[in-house]
Amino acid sequence: MNTKDIFERLRNGEIILPSDPEAYQMMEASFATKKLVVAMNNATEPEEIRNFLSQIIGSQIDSTVNVFTPLHINYGKHTSIGKNVFINFDCVFLDLGGITIEDDVFIAPKVSLLS
Repeated sequence: MNTKDIFERLRNGEIILPSDPEAYQMMEASFATKKLVVAMNNATEPEEIRNFLSQIIGSQIDSTVNVFTPLHINYGKHTSIGKNVFINFDCVFLDLGGITIEDDVFIAPKVSLLS
């Protein structure tokens, strides 16, 4: 019997099939994230965008992080973002396997980070 939840298994690089009994958890989490992503992408003030992004990833975003929306994220809780980061327009983060953006990173428009 597997004692790890589906998100741990994803972070460990395990293959998850659509028929997995826990696969529904990924969909539920993604739909919850989508609501926050829509709100973030409609925000206009940098601080408001950072606040939504903090909620999406589950940790505080530094005030030196700037995001030009839209930004598309499928889960969020497996993304970490350092200081002095700029994320340009129309990026996609699919982070079920984990994404780490360290300090002093500039991400160009339309970049996709997929894990």
